[in-house]
Amino acid sequence: MSMVNELTYLINDSLSGRVALFANGAEKYTDQAIREAFFEILGDDKLTYQNFRNHKFEIFTVMENILTTNLPLAWENSPFYSQFVETRNSNLGDSNEFVVEDNSLLYASRFSGNHWSIERQKLQGKKAFAVNTEWIGLRIYQDLERFLKGVDSLADMMAKLQKGFQNEIDTRIYTAFNGMATYLPAKFQETGAYDRATMTDLIQRVQTASQKNVVLAGTRSALAHIVDGIEANRMSNAQKEELATKGMILDLTGLGVQAIEIPQVMVRGSYDFKIDNSSIFVLPDNEKMLKLYFEGQARTRDLDSQQTQDMTFDSIVEQKVGTAFICSDLCGKYTVV
Repeated sequence: MSMVNELTYLINDSLSGRVALFANGAEKYTDQAIREAFFEILGDDKLTYQNFRNHKFEIFTVMENILTTNLPLAWENSPFYSQFVETRNSNLGDSNEFVVEDNSLLYASRFSGNHWSIERQKLQGKKAFAVNTEWIGLRIYQDLERFLKGVDSLADMMAKLQKGFQNEIDTRIYTAFNGMATYLPAKFQETGAYDRATMTDLIQRVQTASQKNVVLAGTRSALAHIVDGIEANRMSNAQKEELATKGMILDLTGLGVQAIEIPQVMVRGSYDFKIDNSSIFVLPDNEKMLKLYFEGQARTRDLDSQQTQDMTFDSIVEQKVGTAFICSDLCGKYTVV
């Protein structure tokens, strides 16, 4: 079991890139350590049909532990997730409960005095919500011969599995995000050619309604419109440098707020973009309105040759997750046409 844990730690570090923090080129030594730990579990210096058959349950335990630990950490370096997504994990003792702050406003009454007859207003308080969860899964297979020869390693396979789960969760998060505009009042939606004054007015509406600073969010194509609202002769050298290096303006928008890029994804099975490239969202700062909940541990099973009827290595991997969009403040959306 200690070797199973060691192999789990090694592959987790490899997937998260933590090894690179210690020294350049350390990755090759990690790969070597992973192979040696893998062979120690198998009790041999190479992978064979027999030793894999005899130790496959230990290998599947490693796969489950890796995804359970590492999948919730897959977005550690994403500015979008850091800003807008609140993640909870039952394996860390978190409950499926997301608390939304009360944003109701109390209005003071004017009265002549010497009486108590003023309008009564309810103090709403915070609200708690649970996110509906469901299983998502991947079924993969590869030629057993390739796996036995080491053409495809366990670490490579885990990286592809994690990426597959990550893409599905990304799609669910962005779908929930895109659906936000359905519930926005007309005063918080703008459509038309990009205009700096119109954007400034929308920013002010969201700031006033939420009583918070705001940030802009959109895909690379959407945020490129911000440059259209800056007169060339008034663009600062710092703005020109940011535009030249990043291809868009995020920190120095000239609107008094910062912008965050939403990573684009494609619709499954096509080359069409999933996220609207024409919309810029105006969102309260430090408001994690997107909720992501991981429930329980990842689970795996294999399908042997009697079930597949061919010489393939088949695995089914599943994880239970939930996503939702819950926001206590009004947001804005500018659709550029």
